[in-house]
Amino acid sequence: MTPRRIDYQVPDSYAGRKLLHFLRGEAGCSYGLVRSLKTKPEGILLNGVHARVIDRLKPGDVVSITLWDAPWQAQQSALEVPVLYEDADLIVYNKPAGMACHQAKTLQQDTLANVFARRCGVPCRSIGRLDKDTSGAVVIAKNAFAAAALTGRVEKTYLALCAGAPQPPSGVINAPIGQLSRADPHRQVLADGKPAVTHYEMLEDLGEYSLVRCWLETGRTHQIRVHLAHLGHPLLGDALYGGPTGRLQRQALHCAKAAFVHPVSKKWVAVEAPLPQDMQKLLTFPCGSCEK
Repeated sequence: MTPRRIDYQVPDSYAGRKLLHFLRGEAGCSYGLVRSLKTKPEGILLNGVHARVIDRLKPGDVVSITLWDAPWQAQQSALEVPVLYEDADLIVYNKPAGMACHQAKTLQQDTLANVFARRCGVPCRSIGRLDKDTSGAVVIAKNAFAAAALTGRVEKTYLALCAGAPQPPSGVINAPIGQLSRADPHRQVLADGKPAVTHYEMLEDLGEYSLVRCWLETGRTHQIRVHLAHLGHPLLGDALYGGPTGRLQRQALHCAKAAFVHPVSKKWVAVEAPLPQDMQKLLTFPCGSCEK
């Protein structure tokens, strides 16, 4: 893969300061990345020349870092997955329901990581995974720098179809989530579980079920599914948590938006993922109404 070079212009605020301070501050490099860059001839450049992290800066200087990644030998998938956004540092896919994000011992082919391998050929660094049967936006970093900068900093908005109509129609679910046995994928609200906070807002009451928007303060496994089931409103299709399965055969959960500060440009990026057909159909023809 061609190395990724990122250039920065030193602002007045860093006049006379060490290059290390700029790399750790303005550039957002981790200590681990700085250590790695120091070992490479063109890892850290100052005005196009190899530099030491103790070198002092002047306003207008150009600091450059060059990122390398060894070729990734993962199996490649010929499946096509819609790309919502892409640049030199990251890509956002609209993952379909039924596709795992990453490979597992019993699943080595046709995951989103296999799709990414064919397109990019570098290690797949997902910034927050989705369950296999949850659809929507998945952000993948193309290099270690972008991955470190975005981890824990991507804001996601989910759309869900849940049984009934939550009351109150909006609120915050603050209930710890735990797992009684590692052998059981089922999670539940437990007093000694890990802290979990979900915000929700009902957007439309469709009779037997409702459209709900959710956003998270924490990222526990199955968090939205567990919390809405805890309220007595499990997701449609979510058999694991008691949701009705007559209208949908997978949990009705979709990551509709991923937003973040870009690790290089520092601009705000918001990427929206359109609803998949199965959920859209339930909005267009709610509760058994006739298709026209």
